[in-house]
Amino acid sequence: MRSRPSNSRVRHGDPTCADYGCKRDECLQARRYKQKKNKLLRQTGRPGMVGPERAAAHIRKFREGGFQDKDIIAELGLARNTFYRVMRGLPLTRTVEQRILAVSAPRPTRSVATLSAVPAVGTHRRLRALLWLGWPPRVLEQRLGVHEAWIDRSFRRTSVTMAVEARVAGLYDELWNVQPETAGVDPGVAHSIRELAAAAGYFGPLAWDDDTIDDARALPETDGLEPVATEGGNVAARWLLGEAVILGPEDRREVLQHLMEWTNDTPEEIAARLEMTVDALWQAWTRIKRKARSEGQTEPWRRVFVPRDRAMKQNEMGEAA
Repeated sequence: MRSRPSNSRVRHGDPTCADYGCKRDECLQARRYKQKKNKLLRQTGRPGMVGPERAAAHIRKFREGGFQDKDIIAELGLARNTFYRVMRGLPLTRTVEQRILAVSAPRPTRSVATLSAVPAVGTHRRLRALLWLGWPPRVLEQRLGVHEAWIDRSFRRTSVTMAVEARVAGLYDELWNVQPETAGVDPGVAHSIRELAAAAGYFGPLAWDDDTIDDARALPETDGLEPVATEGGNVAARWLLGEAVILGPEDRREVLQHLMEWTNDTPEEIAARLEMTVDALWQAWTRIKRKARSEGQTEPWRRVFVPRDRAMKQNEMGEAA
């Protein structure tokens, strides 16, 4: 008979409880059932213990998806010792292996597969912006491939892994301009989430610029002393004509689209004119194209004219004609 550890999580009805000396009927019955099952497995060539290869490979998918070990242990419902026995290459019971394989692994990140820790500021802002839109935490967690209550737990942390940061950023880029009701979320639930987010002081996606959302020193537009956009019509056109006007968000997107579509300026030159980073420019350009597709409009594209530095020859003129 083994001595029961002080931190044991074994409950009555578990065969291991009887191994610790418990005489309750349900524990003894569970041990008899386990012994009969193991005997049958041995007789039919299916031993109760299996190698760790499949379970360890499945666990590695969680690590590659940005989960920390303590979160994987909670997600799989394993004892800590069992988890690390598997990762050390020791055999495990067939039942435990089936329990591990039954939990779906998260989608792997496309570009970041490191578990290095980074500040969680941008991740928190993106998640809160999606909650502000009315996306229920349960839906976001399902799309991220994480366990229930993961979002609430992540808000209590000051850092996340780079893989988690990439997954959240990808989901944010997908949903920042999507109303939850159009994606099947119950309108009443979305309304309740929006009210809770507003009461908690969360800000929506338009409160953050793409190039400052990860900056802990940045303030949302509603808190900062931002210049007031110029009133009146045709602000974007007036800016393009050289008038000293201040662009609002919509006018800024209109100007960016015009410069990307109809000028020979490089993205670096356009970003400099609009006082934004090149990465933020490409993100904004991607969103403009995505919005056009979603609204059934023609997707904008770069119409760049490359001037020739010499006169065309006669045969080239014929080909061009």
